[in-house]
Parts: sequence; structure tokens; C-alpha cells
Amino acid sequence: MLRPVEMSRVVVAGSNKVIEPVIEKLHELNLLHVVNYSGTDDAFEMGKPLGTASEYAEKLIKLRSIERYLNISDKMPDKQFPESQVLSQMDGILGSVGDDVIATAERISEIDNEVKIKQDQAKALKPLAGLPLDLELLYGYNSLAPFVGTVASPVEADVSKVSYVNEVFTASSGGTNAVAVFVPAEKAGDVSGVLAEHGFSEISVPRGLTGSIAGAISTLESDSKRLEGEKVPLQKKLNDIKAQHEDLTLAIDEYLSIQSQKAESPLRFASTDNAFMIDGWLPTDQYETLKRELESAAGGRVQVEKLDGSEADKLVETGEDIPTKMNNPSIVRPYELITRLFAIPEYKEFDPTLLIFVFFPLMFGLILGDVAYGLIIFIVMFMLKRKFRTPGWASLINIVIIASIWAIIFGFIFGEIFGPLGLWDYIFSGSHHVGLLGTVADPHHVGIDFGSGFYGSLGRLGPEIGGFAGGMFPMYRLATASVLMLIGVSIFIGVIHTGIGSVLGVKNELAYGEKRHAYFEKLPVLLFQVFFGLGLLGLIAGGLTHPLVLLSALVIIISIVMMVKGPEGVMGATHIPFFVSNLISYLRLLAIGLASVGVAFAANQLAFYVLMPMLSGGGHEGFTTIAIVVGIVVLIMVHFINLLLGILSPFMHPLRLHYVEMFTKFYSGHGGGVEYSPFGRVRRFLRD
Repeated sequence: MLRPVEMSRVVVAGSNKVIEPVIEKLHELNLLHVVNYSGTDDAFEMGKPLGTASEYAEKLIKLRSIERYLNISDKMPDKQFPESQVLSQMDGILGSVGDDVIATAERISEIDNEVKIKQDQAKALKPLAGLPLDLELLYGYNSLAPFVGTVASPVEADVSKVSYVNEVFTASSGGTNAVAVFVPAEKAGDVSGVLAEHGFSEISVPRGLTGSIAGAISTLESDSKRLEGEKVPLQKKLNDIKAQHEDLTLAIDEYLSIQSQKAESPLRFASTDNAFMIDGWLPTDQYETLKRELESAAGGRVQVEKLDGSEADKLVETGEDIPTKMNNPSIVRPYELITRLFAIPEYKEFDPTLLIFVFFPLMFGLILGDVAYGLIIFIVMFMLKRKFRTPGWASLINIVIIASIWAIIFGFIFGEIFGPLGLWDYIFSGSHHVGLLGTVADPHHVGIDFGSGFYGSLGRLGPEIGGFAGGMFPMYRLATASVLMLIGVSIFIGVIHTGIGSVLGVKNELAYGEKRHAYFEKLPVLLFQVFFGLGLLGLIAGGLTHPLVLLSALVIIISIVMMVKGPEGVMGATHIPFFVSNLISYLRLLAIGLASVGVAFAANQLAFYVLMPMLSGGGHEGFTTIAIVVGIVVLIMVHFINLLLGILSPFMHPLRLHYVEMFTKFYSGHGGGVEYSPFGRVRRFLRD
């Protein structure tokens, strides 16, 4: 599981007469990761697409236009279609239905454009609505220069100074001063300068409109509403077509994409006038299947050969990438999403997906650690699972579901149901809080003092039963001793997490033949971080004289000497602060969790021991209805915000610990790999 699937290099060669059945079978098998021909060999040229390529491409372009107009996007299929049905109905979808969709969509686009023009015209005319002029009088003169717009101050007097002959019309509305000035054309420049001094802003008068300005605005608004009304049935028509043909359209898209992929595939092959050659990689254990199936499909007129390991290694040394096929059990597979977000593992690298599966939900649960929050997240994710069924969303939802289960588990350990002193004590120790909504409890009886005892002042799992008291759980995180313990747990997780990364880093460097990097760069980091963490634990446990502290100090010195002897020389030791910060960074598992539980605790205290008593007059005889309602509303609001943060932070911080603290030790040190992408397609909407 930690290693990608073993791959082999394969060459397929044959006569051009059998290229079509070979392509058909390769696509059906979905096994061979084709290496595109680079054109560097003079004996070969790039192959030519099959004759049907242009036909399928044209149909696919039209279908994609129909999908865009219908707002059809990729989704998980509600049903599958036999290929025969797709072929029989494809012409109808691309023909009459498609033409109807395109015509309807284009008319909607025309309406939107017309509505925008009319709305813009109405908006432009509204400042001029008070002018006592018809629209056709505002433009179209040869000897006169019209100025129509708004001004900041009266302009009549100053216009008269530069042009004795003039006509000025003004109107004020809503704090805007509209003006229409008419002067001889030869005075236009002088008048323009005068108007600029008065803050003149020109308004472009729409052409083709007649009558009063107010009447034109009313007509434009009426026309806009009429056009919007015309658009409604057209949009409904498109929605009805989408509802009726969505899955079939996606099935046709899948069919045309498959056929287009096959028809254009020779462009990836090396070719001569009479023969073709296909280069690629496939899982080693699938070679015999590929060879047998291709020879059968081509009637024996094709040669399938596997390169031996040494030849494949030479190709890798020249820069060829071996595709990576990750190999994980179904329960681990969703976490490949997190791996891909960082980089695809190189073929010789370790696949970190299994490690993410182990550590990520554990860290999430340790941070959140609340039964109620975990249950809410679990239920919400389970509901979303039915709606979001695409592979990416499905993986993300499964990741959060598993993480929420760990949050519930740690919630029991920490005794948190909507925070400490939330519902835990009312569920498991109700005898202490008989009067929750009727009598105010004594704060000391609900364990506000978290400083006493290793597990806090309420370190128990309910009341004493049969002479046995639950003295171990819950371990309240706000208790002083619990915080100290969780500091040690966080550092211990950091030591294990980064230690595994460093061990894999050593193995990776050895796999690439980099022994010096392995033993004098990766190994010293492993020793330094492991024994630095152990030294901290020994320091906490017994002080400077503890044997673990002395041993750790010795190993740390040895590791620093090894760093100096490594590829970077003395500069290798300059990374020590980074290695220390790597371990300290794991304290976020404690810190973020304490922040969340602190907010939850504050919400409970604010509602039950501040707001409810205060709004009830400060008495201890019972809470009023108003006090209860206000307290519960505040309680729900604060817990809701805390829950949102409790989803985001426990997800992002473990992600960071994997990407920065762990992956830098061993993963994608050579730039990331190429994902195995075999020639073929997994059919979702089509069935045989």
C-alpha cells in the first residue's frame, strides 16, 4: 500500500491495416498509459487521425453548445443508457431538439440585450425627466450646438456672457440639476468651457425616441417588463428540455467523447506508411492480459513486447517519467484526494495516503473532541453524501465522516457534549443538576474549578454505581494537569509523525541511489527530531539529570555532526531551527482544541450562569421564560459559530502538519510524479 503499483514499459507494433481493432481493444481494456510520440526519430512520423475524427469533433462541439445553453454540467448519473439507444436518439438531440434549444437560448440572449439597452436608456433619461422638452428637440441640429446633462450650479448668466444668442432650460429633481443649453454652433467651444466651470456632466440622449422625456422613460420601463415576461416561458422551456434530456445528453457526450478519443489517438503514435508503433506503461501483472487481448483482436498481426527492467531504467535516467498508480484499499482511497492536492507520488516514492488515513482523522478528533459536534458533522455529511456524488465530493465527505467519528470518540474521552459542563453532566450525572431550568446550581458543584485532580474536578463517568466510580473519564481538557498531559501527547504525535516521514525519506534516497543524502541529510533529521522530542519528555518527567535527557543530548550532538558532514556542509546545521519548529508546531493539536473547548465552555457559562440568572432577577428560585429563551438563543448562536470553526480548523491544521512537517521529509523531493492515466474511459452513462 505504501508503494505504487509495479509498472512495465510496453511497445505495441503492427500493420496500419489493423490499427482500428487495436485502438478499439486498447480503449476497451483501459490498461495502457500511452507515451506520446515526440517525433524525434527520423524513421517515424506522427500518426494521422482516423477518417471519422472530424465528424465526431463537429458533433461534440454542437452538443457542448447545447449543454451550455441548458446549463448541463457533469454529475453522477441517475440512470445508464445502452449504446444502441444513444445512437438511435443522438440525431434527434443534435437535430430538432438541439436547434430548438439554440434558437430559444439565442432569443433569450437577444431579450437580455434589449432589456439592458432599454434599462440603460431609462436610467440615463431619469435625471432629465423634468425638462419641458420633447426628446426629438434635444439633438439633430446643424447650426445649433446642444448641451444636455447635469450641472452643480446655475449656468444661465455665464452662458449669456459668452453667447448672447442662447436657450437654456433647467429642472431640479432629487438634488440633481438638469440643463439643456442651445447656442450657435460657432459658440460651442466657449460655452463648453463655461459649463465645465459649473460641473457640467453630459448625458447621451438615446436616438430614435420621441415625445416627452417622462413618457419615454415610462415606455422604456414598460417594454423592459414586457420583454422580461416574454423570457419567462422561454426559460421554462429550456428547463423542461433539460429535465427531460439531461442524462441522455450526458450519455451522448460520453459516447462522442469516447469515439473522438479513439479517432484522434493515432496522433499519439509513431507511424510509417505501412505500420504503427505505440509506446506506453501498464501494471506489470496486466501485461499478459494486454498481450493476449491485442493479438486476438488483430488476428495475430500485432507484436506486443515488454522491455526488461534495465531498458526501462535507462529511459527513466534520460528523464522519462514512470506513471504512478496508487494502490490503496477502498476505505483508504478517499484520502488520495489529500495526496493529490499536494502532488502525485513519484513511481519510486512512497505513497503517503495510508499514513494520512491513520493520522489525519486522529488529529481532527483530538482537536475537535466533542460528542455533539461530531454527531452533527456526521449527520450533515451523511445527508450531503446523497446529494454530492461526484468522485471528488464523495471522497471529501467520506474523509470528514471518518474524522467526525474520531471527534465523537475523543468527545467521550474529554467528556464534552457541546463543551465541558454542557450536556455531559446532565446526561450522565443528572442528580447533580436536577433543577437545570428551575433552580440555579451552585457553580462549584458543576466543576468550574478545573485546576484540581489529574482529570479535573469532575473526573468521573457518571455517578457511583455498585461501589465503583468512574475515576478515569472524562479527562477535562481545561484541567491544568490535562493540559500538561496533552502537551506531551502532542509532542509524542509529532515525534512519531515526523519520524515516519524521515524513515521514508531515507528509504526514498536509497531507492534513487543517493546514499550520502540518505545517511547524512535524512537520517540526521530523524535522529535529531526523535531524540529532541524524547529529551523534552524526559525533561518534563525528571529534569536535566534524567537519563533520557542525557542520552538525547548525546544523540542530538551526533546528528548535528552528521548534518555538517552532509551534502550542504556547515549550512546543513542551519536547518536545525526549522526541525525544532516542526515539533513545536504539533502543539497546535492542543492549542486549537483548547480554543474550541474554551468557546464552548464560555457559551454554556454565559447562557446558564450569567444570562438566565440575570434576566430572572438574579434569584436562585427559577428562571423566567424570557430568560430561558434568550439564554438558549445565545447558546445556539455561539455553539453554531464554534461548530463552523470546529469544522474548518481541525481540517486545515492537520492538513498543514502533513504537508509541511511530514511531507517535507520524504515526499515529492524530485518534483512530483505523473498519474497513471490509461488510454480508455470508465463508462458512467453508457452500458453495454
